[in-house]
Amino acid sequence: MISVLIPTKGRPGMLREALLSLQAQTFRHWEAVVVEDGEGEGLEVVRALAEPRVRGLWNGGRGQVEARLTALGVAQGEAVLFLDDDDLLLDPAYLHRAWRALAQGAGVAYGEGVLLLEAGEIPFAPGEVGPWLLKDNRLLASGTALRKKALWELGGLDPAMGDYWDWDLWLRVYRAGLPFRYLKGRGVGVRVHGKNASHGNRREERALYLERLRAKHGLGPIPLKDHLQLALQGGPLP
Repeated sequence: MISVLIPTKGRPGMLREALLSLQAQTFRHWEAVVVEDGEGEGLEVVRALAEPRVRGLWNGGRGQVEARLTALGVAQGEAVLFLDDDDLLLDPAYLHRAWRALAQGAGVAYGEGVLLLEAGEIPFAPGEVGPWLLKDNRLLASGTALRKKALWELGGLDPAMGDYWDWDLWLRVYRAGLPFRYLKGRGVGVRVHGKNASHGNRREERALYLERLRAKHGLGPIPLKDHLQLALQGGPLP
C-alpha cells in the first residue's frame, strides 16, 4: 500500500480536489493521511468525503514539516507519497507507475507535470536527476514517492529545513546513491497562486532556510527560486 501524506491549512476546496484525484486512481491500494495545521476546515472535508481510505489528524499549528512527520508516524503503507493540499495527480495511473518503479528497485520515484496558473498551464519537466540537484531543486515534492523504511533510514524529515525539507531529503537520497526514477508525462498538477508557501512576503524566512540547507550540505551560493522561475528557464540543467 502507498500512504499519501497531505498537510493542509485553510484550503478546503483545493484539498477536496486533491482527494478526488486520489479517488480517480486506478491503483486502489492507497491510504491518505490528511494532517490539519489550521482551523479545522481540512478535517471537515475529510468527514464530508466519507472515504474509508482517507483519515484526518490534528497537527496543532506546528508547521508543514511537523504535519508531514505526524502523517508519517501513523502511515501504514510500505511506501509514502507526498502530496500538497493544493496539488493534483492528473494521471489516473500515477500511483500505479510510482508503485511499479519502487517495486523495480527505484529509491525515489518522481514525476513530471504542469504548473497550473489562472491563465493556463506551463509544462514542468525536471529531467533525469544529476549534479544539478546540488544547485536547483527541480523535483516536485507532490507526486514523489519512496519506501517508508528507506525514508526512516535516511533520517526522516528535518523540521529545521522548513521550506526546503524536500530538497534536503532529495540530497540525502542522492548522496546515499539510491536510484531516482523519472515518471514522464502529465502526471502531477501543481497550482501556482499567491498563497503558495514559496510565494508572498516570506523571502527573508525562505532565505534563512536556504542558508541552513547550504550549511548542512556544504553547497555553494544559491539564489532564491521557485518552480515557476525554474520552469521559465527552459529545459533541465546540465
